[in-house]
Amino acid sequence: MRSDQYIDTVVGKCTALVSAGLWCRSPIVRPAAWLNNFEKDDQVAAAVLLDHFTYFASGAVDQMLMSLYRQMRDGLISRMGPRKALETLDNAVFTSVEGEDPNVTDSGNLFCRKLRQTARIADNRFMDPKRALEQAKAGRLVVFLDDILGSGSQISATWRRDYLSEQPYSFADLEAINGSHVIYATLVATRKGLDRLRAELPGLQVVAAHVLDAADTVSGIPRSALKPDLDDIPGAIQQLLEKYAPRLGVPQYLEAAATRMYGHTEAGLLLAFEHSTPDSTLPLFWAVGPDQWTTLVRRV
Repeated sequence: MRSDQYIDTVVGKCTALVSAGLWCRSPIVRPAAWLNNFEKDDQVAAAVLLDHFTYFASGAVDQMLMSLYRQMRDGLISRMGPRKALETLDNAVFTSVEGEDPNVTDSGNLFCRKLRQTARIADNRFMDPKRALEQAKAGRLVVFLDDILGSGSQISATWRRDYLSEQPYSFADLEAINGSHVIYATLVATRKGLDRLRAELPGLQVVAAHVLDAADTVSGIPRSALKPDLDDIPGAIQQLLEKYAPRLGVPQYLEAAATRMYGHTEAGLLLAFEHSTPDSTLPLFWAVGPDQWTTLVRRV
């Protein structure tokens, strides 16, 4: 397809997604304005990235949360039988993943609120990890809620962090002493992150609504049937990232050349949620740029 036709088609697809309510309207998501950041000859490669971009609006996130809840229920039923499984889940407590540097804005806190509302779960079953560990020690099921499992470093840090002043200090200690009943429930998981958790934290049960393989990242482009008349699409994208990434304003921990181009852990993800965009998503979508630069989506 001719490059100009391809760009128009991609923008038209984005407009249709907005009209259908699957994407938020501007200024929350700004596909046409974002494409105008790029020089004319670079817009077709940028349009390829846009064509492969996935956006989860609030309604979709709510549906994924309920899907996670049903997956947890069905998994417990398969192991315990219906009666005990439902009793266990009805008595479960929910908490957030704090990550390497705990912050009240961590996305898990948002999902605790959203699940409380969508599943109509009592407020007193949502608590911080310290109280959740105390409940796990007493035999209750604990569910960690998160939006994305990237490298696995955040849940790993939460799992090993000392919360109590006596044994078990951490969830890892509880698992080592007598086994723990903990589920990590995430909207989206990378295959790499899943493999790491299964190898390093075998006592942690992981449930994900959607799993991303390597083909779902920038390295898997092009995977759409719709293609522009570029001889080397991966090469054009590489050149685009090399050209524009140095102009972006990114957090200090992403200032290396590779993470400027591909995001945290060089994951190269192509997705965003309405509430936030993972730092493992291409910064070209969310990072601030020079004067008059328009982001496609916001970071937080």
